[in-house]
Amino acid sequence: MSFLRKNSLSFLKEAERDLNEGEYNLAMFHLEQALQLALKFVLYERTGTYERTHNLIKLLEDVIRITNNDRLRELLDKETSTLDLIRQAYIGARYLPYDYSKNSVIATLRLVRVILNELGLL
Repeated sequence: MSFLRKNSLSFLKEAERDLNEGEYNLAMFHLEQALQLALKFVLYERTGTYERTHNLIKLLEDVIRITNNDRLRELLDKETSTLDLIRQAYIGARYLPYDYSKNSVIATLRLVRVILNELGLL
């Protein structure tokens, strides 16, 4: 399942490119994909499976449960609104008339990078 890690990092690069090009909706969608695949990769590596869901908060809770990572637990508690924004991007960036701001994408990119770094993927 190493393709999950590879694709996660590719989506992260796409998000950075989208941000630089002013494509904020696509950047947010790519950040969601980067985080979702990273979490699924870690779950699969640790347990051999992962729940078939797109809910980032649920996936992050699962990772926290199996890794007992206090830093991720703090991020989940502290960054719930940003994580919820990322979770909504899965549908919103494609189907809803919602526009993400440059600042929200920058904040989200920082958070995703922190989480991926904490997971050992960066």
